[in-house]
Amino acid sequence: MNRIKQIAGGDMQALEALYEAYKIPVYRLAFSLTKNREAAEDITQDTFLRIQEKAGTYRFHTSEAAWIYSIARNLSYDMLRRRRPGLVEDESLLLQIPAKEGNPEQGAYAFVDLISGLSVRDAEVVSLRILADLSFKEIGRITHTTASACGKRYGRALQKLQKQMKENQ
Repeated sequence: MNRIKQIAGGDMQALEALYEAYKIPVYRLAFSLTKNREAAEDITQDTFLRIQEKAGTYRFHTSEAAWIYSIARNLSYDMLRRRRPGLVEDESLLLQIPAKEGNPEQGAYAFVDLISGLSVRDAEVVSLRILADLSFKEIGRITHTTASACGKRYGRALQKLQKQMKENQ
């Protein structure tokens, strides 16, 4: 039985299992978009609260992962629009925070630094593809564009990143 269907029926163990399966990827996606630890933590928690609230509205033709990442993405953009006080503007500050073993942020700082030169849309597609491991079709559903456009955007973004990495060597 689908976990989201179980959550809609009030199964808290299904919600806990979903949280354990997705908490780190959701956090990494939120962190890559907001570039702020506290914001990413809030968004992660809010994502699973929203899943619990909206599980009854889940359309089963959409993949579970795409639906979850879509919620996290939307919450991230909502937070960015509100520009809550304390959001980090300078991404280099993130690299000063040491990563701890087992910390979901481990590797996220370097990733955020790497994609910081990309446009917001390019960074979003790269994050959804690499961090969330979504297909271009799923990314297209989330970003309201075609799979082909997502693939092209991803390819161009990777070319920019490769060029950037060669320049930094």
